[in-house]
Amino acid sequence: MRTVELIEPRRLQMGEREVQTPGPGEVRIAVSTVGICGTDLEFFRGARSVGYPFILGHECAGRVDAIGDGVDGSALGTPVTVRPNFGCGTCRWCEAERDNICPNGRGLGVTIDGCLAEFILAPARYVWPIPERMDLETAALIEPAAVAVRAVRRAGKVAGRRVLVLGAGSIGLLTVRAAVLAGADVVVADLLPERRRLGIAWGAASAVDPMSELPAEQPFACVIETAGVPAAVTRAIECVEPGGRVVLTGIPMDPAAVGTRWIVWRELEVFGSFIYEREDFERACQRIERTDIRALDLVTHRFPLERAQEAFDVAAAREGMKVLITFDEEDD
Repeated sequence: MRTVELIEPRRLQMGEREVQTPGPGEVRIAVSTVGICGTDLEFFRGARSVGYPFILGHECAGRVDAIGDGVDGSALGTPVTVRPNFGCGTCRWCEAERDNICPNGRGLGVTIDGCLAEFILAPARYVWPIPERMDLETAALIEPAAVAVRAVRRAGKVAGRRVLVLGAGSIGLLTVRAAVLAGADVVVADLLPERRRLGIAWGAASAVDPMSELPAEQPFACVIETAGVPAAVTRAIECVEPGGRVVLTGIPMDPAAVGTRWIVWRELEVFGSFIYEREDFERACQRIERTDIRALDLVTHRFPLERAQEAFDVAAAREGMKVLITFDEEDD
């Protein structure tokens, strides 16, 4: 099967690997579409270490191509997406349905080879049949939408409250929309004017430059950080009101300078929000199906698998919003 492999920072190449047979409880998926996200770019840039060669990608959709023992045969041919973080299934976190924080978990494109391959294997319990009317490109975007839905759920009761979303990348825009759907009065902050404009288009009441336009005299009830850079973490702590909540979704590789005195003096709640639980994935799927979240509007570029290097270069240069890699011969 064809693959795209990261062989060193910023360098991808086409590869060939043997198609694997699904084991008990597994399915094999013929991949159709893969989205590039911030985590992929961290590996691509070399900011996170990985053993080379490595197959990136965890936002994907395709069709069930083969099944292992114990899997219902009706799954064959089903259009699906994948919850790409596999819990061990036996630890106390998995038993409590918090497999997102399973310490023994495996992640497609993070700890094990990912989705930039014609076929992938996944545990059947993590394979998600998509609604009948949903196309596969849209289905590949359920995963990042679930990250946003989870972040807003971690924010608590936001209806009627003033919420700041720091960062207007794809996760930030999805978070803006999820917060608006939850009834929040949303302000979005980003360094780039074009992304601030997109934040307004996705439902924010206003958009500001986080370094120069955040009013210190009007702190927010909740701040959701999606930028994944240390400065955003610092800013989030500074901008929340006494007794307010900060939700951190980004994963900066460098430490952040955090004024812990503000956390103490203001009795702030600082929450991490790591990927999602099953409930968040289901809710994201439902909201996309109803078009409450128009996830496909995020897509600015599509490339065939053979042009994956170009796709990653475009995404790394922030020339677009969401970049998709398709397993077709021609790009749109």
